[in-house]
Amino acid sequence: MDLSNIRPFAHKHCRFKLRNGKEVFGVIWEVETGTNIPNDASDKHLFFASVRDYERLQLEPHVPVNVLDMPPEEIVHVESLAS
Repeated sequence: MDLSNIRPFAHKHCRFKLRNGKEVFGVIWEVETGTNIPNDASDKHLFFASVRDYERLQLEPHVPVNVLDMPPEEIVHVESLAS
């Protein structure tokens, strides 16, 4: 899935269908990784965490949580579950 199609779902509780057929529930967000080349997609990464871990990360950033690097090409469908 293209990154521009995923961005509207960032920081929201969603259901993701992955290329391997699995469905996962959680939150995804984009992080710039430090290179300073404008509009270079390679300097941006998507990360995924459960809703609980994502909320914990927001409240207590120094506490370790389980976060996964999620390449956009692994996502084939996304659906918002937030009301």
